[in-house]
Amino acid sequence: MSRIIVAGGGVIGLATALMLEKQGHEVTVLERDPAPPPGTSARAWECWNRTGVMQFRQPHIVQPRGWQILRTQLPEVGLALAEADAVACSPLSVMPAGITDQAPRPGDEKFETLNARRPVLEHAIAATADSRIDIRRGVQVTGLLSDRPGHVAGVRIWPGQELKADLVIDATGRRSALPAWLTAIGAAGPADETGDSGFTYYTRFFRARENEEPPPFKTPILTAFDSYSVLTIPSDAKTWSVTVCITSRDHALKALREEGNWSRLLSASPLYAHLVTGQDAITGVRAASGAGDRLRSLVVNGVPAATGILAVGDSWAFTTPSLGRGVTLGLMQAEVTADAVSEHLMDPVALALAHDRLTRDRVLPWYRNTTQLDQSRFARITAAIEGRVPAPAGKPADPAAALLRKLVVGMQWDPDMFRAFAEMTAVLALPAEILARPGMANRINEAAAGHQPFVPPGPRRAEVLAMLS
Repeated sequence: MSRIIVAGGGVIGLATALMLEKQGHEVTVLERDPAPPPGTSARAWECWNRTGVMQFRQPHIVQPRGWQILRTQLPEVGLALAEADAVACSPLSVMPAGITDQAPRPGDEKFETLNARRPVLEHAIAATADSRIDIRRGVQVTGLLSDRPGHVAGVRIWPGQELKADLVIDATGRRSALPAWLTAIGAAGPADETGDSGFTYYTRFFRARENEEPPPFKTPILTAFDSYSVLTIPSDAKTWSVTVCITSRDHALKALREEGNWSRLLSASPLYAHLVTGQDAITGVRAASGAGDRLRSLVVNGVPAATGILAVGDSWAFTTPSLGRGVTLGLMQAEVTADAVSEHLMDPVALALAHDRLTRDRVLPWYRNTTQLDQSRFARITAAIEGRVPAPAGKPADPAAALLRKLVVGMQWDPDMFRAFAEMTAVLALPAEILARPGMANRINEAAAGHQPFVPPGPRRAEVLAMLS
């Protein structure tokens, strides 16, 4: 039996630990935050203190691809979420009115997911893991142990203790100190790639009144206006969240952090007024800022920076939260990690290379897609702020980019195009996979013919600025 230490006991750290425990490994999770999960999911939302997780009480969604992984790899977590009154939802439930054929079809189940607020999801995973894994809370990893050059043989924990392991997995998130840890043992540093498309989010949570149901949603979870976006997410226990997203550089709209301004904007939108006006808010406006994007590689030019150490989740890479993909991409990499460990644990070099290869094959394309979409959205908002006409997404001469723009038009009228678009947003199929399907280009052109891009009704930038003046 091999001993594995997972540094970080959040959603991805615990999911990775559970997948590895199923393989028969002795897994220990070291979590800096001292508070254990409370007895119920309701108490998790009310009082669980997770200071190490910035987004703990921010909007959250498990995309259908992430739910597929939970359902197949960790079905016990799915059962715990169902018991916590997580809500079943699907992007197909909000087809545009222009689509006349909205009947369900075989295969539509792949779009289904089960969603809950972040504390409720983490409570479900933690409650499952507590009965199977050695979880040590209030334990801070301060560095790594090494028994030979470039190889990690365990961790140092405060205040000066040492724990040995056959493998260490860094799941400490965005604030991961892994580069400094590696430097301290004389190992090569990882290669970091950063981006600057930061967004700021202003969110309120609501709950349906007793004996009532939440109001219906009229849009997909994310709708883009000229210089802001609105994110709406159904959640557990008849709750939902509404978020206004702006760029972190848009100082003129930062007054939306005030409840009165926030409510005026949403109440003026036909798509969202019913979700906020006259509803029972269970929080004030909660602000959070994303720190852009970061990608970290522990294999540089085909050579591992160190062996005996892997990075998962936000320790490996993170994006802005605007597309709601963070947990799903983390679960995809947890699955990658379990596959690599199952085949190569006894060969540290082969393990490092296999983990890097599988991550690049299965997860990196989704990271790239997410950052490209974020950068495109950031550029369009910047153009709106500066009063310019935004350039079309993608390179002007790129036929794939032109087809995707037409797909966004055609999806408002054609059920097949809507499903194709939903596959991309649900992290089920990359754009290149969609466009490569036989006959897809012709069908996209036919669906978009004679139609203009959808412009959501609601205040434009000049109107918003007038509201805030």
